[in-house]
Amino acid sequence: MASACLLVLFLLGAGCATLPDDLQQTPSEGWAHPEQTTLGALIAESAPDDPSLSGVELLSYPEEAFTARFAIAGLAEQTLDMQYYLWKGDLAGQLLMWRALQAADRGVRVRFLIDDIYHSGRDDVYALLDTHPNFELRVFNPMANRGLARNLNFLANKKYLNHRMHNKIFMADNAVAVLGGRNIGNDYFGIDTKANFFDLDVLTVGRGAREAGAAFDEYWNSRFAVPIGVLHPKTYSAEALEEGRSQLEESLKQLDVVPYEVALEFDQSLEALKDWRHQLIWTEAHVEVDPLERFEGQGESAIVRFAADHIDFIDRELVIQSAYLIPSQEGLDNMAAMVERGVRVRLLTNSLLSNNHLTAHSGYMKYRKAILQTGAELYELRANAPLREHFEANRDDEEVPAGIHTKAFVIDGEQALIGSFNLDPRSRELNSEIGLVVRSDEFSKEVLEAMAQYFDPENSYRLFLDEDGKLRWELRNPDGTVTVFKRDPGASIWQRMGARLLSWLPIEQEL
Repeated sequence: MASACLLVLFLLGAGCATLPDDLQQTPSEGWAHPEQTTLGALIAESAPDDPSLSGVELLSYPEEAFTARFAIAGLAEQTLDMQYYLWKGDLAGQLLMWRALQAADRGVRVRFLIDDIYHSGRDDVYALLDTHPNFELRVFNPMANRGLARNLNFLANKKYLNHRMHNKIFMADNAVAVLGGRNIGNDYFGIDTKANFFDLDVLTVGRGAREAGAAFDEYWNSRFAVPIGVLHPKTYSAEALEEGRSQLEESLKQLDVVPYEVALEFDQSLEALKDWRHQLIWTEAHVEVDPLERFEGQGESAIVRFAADHIDFIDRELVIQSAYLIPSQEGLDNMAAMVERGVRVRLLTNSLLSNNHLTAHSGYMKYRKAILQTGAELYELRANAPLREHFEANRDDEEVPAGIHTKAFVIDGEQALIGSFNLDPRSRELNSEIGLVVRSDEFSKEVLEAMAQYFDPENSYRLFLDEDGKLRWELRNPDGTVTVFKRDPGASIWQRMGARLLSWLPIEQEL
């Protein structure tokens, strides 16, 4: 009995653990003179004279997204800044971390900011990397208890810890930045053998990169970005760091698993950059990023505010692709108002089988009829879409299932936003998000062309209401015939039942 009481007291105490008053944070900023670096100088050669413009390039294919990050990390000379919600320890994660450590070895100041929610048990690895004199790692909005009572600590402080940093930035020398929907992991870069995501990123230079750098600095220097050494005060030897480096280098032996070429040499990366430089579209662009007040339960979503400022001025078409789609009542009202005045509204999200979070689908499924009743068009990606043939999971070109992870919308074919924002309560109310708004007909056309692949009748189901108001799914077959489904296509009764049961739980505001 006494032992049980002691255990309860221990768990309660661990759940109430707090961070120390002294977080040992030293402020720092990104490189102030990108034009003095190789990356900055190359970009400047073809940049227009107007400093208010940004160069942008869409990264729609997984190989583009991975090799862009790998190359700019290899070319960084002063700073390499990485801010992520999720960074997996698989092959893609190891290769990019090896590249970052390689940059630190040649004198680049590396700053790595990672959200804490999915990184239980990785403190030892992170603290080891942090021992490198040029590699600094901070954990965003961390749980104070790092052990067995971590989850209790979350529950005891849920009011604050439920707010997560969903921002995604990969940036070198404040000269080139990649923003978008992708986290770091095999399934975001077409390498996974079980499932992969379709997604969109944007590479930006000029003003876009500078604003991304400012956004990174704001989060990095905030009181929520806690040095890993404060959370995990352990001493490591130089030999331990060398062993860690060797383990990362082992990932290079698996490059034959990656279904595209990864350039390791400086000259190869430089040539790739020159190709990207000539493909840049120079235009007006700016970063929308949520205020840090979000982590105190305050502060309006920057992207919600942006949408609210533009919604009444949309004339022709709004195209949205969101991995997770749970609209607010205000969102439904806005859809109905737009359709009423002649705007075509098209949305695409995951089907039950392509969604990687059953809970997210359980929240979305309750709104499908309501979305269609506004007059908007609604599509769901097929998990077995022919488009998935793009993913070569291994040397046998074996197909793997796919889902959509994109977070993007296009307004009137003139303005596009690509970022980390999903149309769900968590993005609207809880998490911090970031996106790049690009005002360009040419860039918007490229985004719409990328989106069109997923809307294609071979790759998605069109949802509609029949004459009795029942929800139906339409599939166009290769031979031109149409198949209509009365239930979520391909899903078993157990999958449908699981989603239905979850939809009855009071968890929507957590999704």
